[in-house]
Amino acid sequence: MDRTIFLIDMDAYFASVEQASNPFLKGKPVIVCGKGRTIVAAASYEARAFGIKTGMNLYDVARLCPQAVKVYGNHDKYIDTSFRIHKILLDYTDQVEVFSVDECFLDVTHLVQRGFSGRDVAAEIQQRIRSEIGLGCSIGIGPNKLVAKLGSNLEKPNGLVEIKQEDIASVFEHIPLQDLQGLGIGRKLAPRLETLGIRTAGQLGSASPDMMSALFGRVGGYHLGRIGRGEDDSIVKKYWEHPQAKSVGHSHTLPQDTWSIPVLQSYLRLLSEKVGKRLREGQLIGRTVDFVVRSADFTTVMKQRTLQHYIKHGKDIYTVGWSIFKELLPLRQPVRLVGITVSGLMRDMHQQYLLEDIERQERLTEVLDSINEKYGDSTIKPSSVLIAEKFGIEKHCGGFMKKKQ
Repeated sequence: MDRTIFLIDMDAYFASVEQASNPFLKGKPVIVCGKGRTIVAAASYEARAFGIKTGMNLYDVARLCPQAVKVYGNHDKYIDTSFRIHKILLDYTDQVEVFSVDECFLDVTHLVQRGFSGRDVAAEIQQRIRSEIGLGCSIGIGPNKLVAKLGSNLEKPNGLVEIKQEDIASVFEHIPLQDLQGLGIGRKLAPRLETLGIRTAGQLGSASPDMMSALFGRVGGYHLGRIGRGEDDSIVKKYWEHPQAKSVGHSHTLPQDTWSIPVLQSYLRLLSEKVGKRLREGQLIGRTVDFVVRSADFTTVMKQRTLQHYIKHGKDIYTVGWSIFKELLPLRQPVRLVGITVSGLMRDMHQQYLLEDIERQERLTEVLDSINEKYGDSTIKPSSVLIAEKFGIEKHCGGFMKKKQ
């Protein structure tokens, strides 16, 4: 069956998210990086015009573009924005496979079979992401994932490239091997192939199978030949079929070391709320809570507690975390970092609750999440986090979501 596959690739994602959330940054050369001596994690297209690239050190950035605006990366913001993008994509198909934080495959074959134009659907998705989220994206359209992925890279930003089955051979004939990086051809492999006179995808696809098998093994040679011919039978997974996270957590290095128990309690509640929000966005629940505290002398203590029931709300996570923390009192050193993680995860099936108070809490949480999503993460929050805010909170807390291998 002929398929119609999209690859949605957000343009200069991290930098564009920062520009969309801060009008001051629009149209300016923006680099996203970490703190201290670090490198560029992402650069806006305005910064790229000066020759700034991902991985460049800040000394070279200052030399090439003294007016570049440095923004510290905010992992939570990028994850939250990705979820908003996913919601748009799920309006078109449940076959939405998250390839990375800023890339998704879609299978819209069913829409094309109903008479819709693949290009028109892609253009509508582009327009919705632009109008509803304020971000640009490039979309590749092809008969399989490999071709769609390649198409998304050919015209950026705001590209929309369709490569039909009958056009693959002519298009691949002139595609340099470097453009296949991330599609099965690594940085070390491309130079090796070039020594064999293979410089384009077309040449790779037509290379002698015997030679390729001798050099790369029977399976490896066969696979490389398929890449060169634009062949890919892999399916686009449904959104909920992705590998489930092993854990969701947040940690925070305090602006200054502290002995204050109320301050530490407040930070713990803040981090617990963030973890709960991430769990609900990922439709996950967990039953193991890990608490970590690091002292001023960098001594780190981690303790874990496994519950008999699953949780996903910040208050419940905080209650367990605080009970663990109390076991570590009194403090022997001022604290520089606290963190909370929920593991032992499973998919939240949104079961009906028998207890009225639990069902009421579910409804209340849904309302609060919707308000914070519409007006900003901290529009409604527990009063206990105000202590942490007054103590001083940097614009981001380190968040992480570990995946099952």
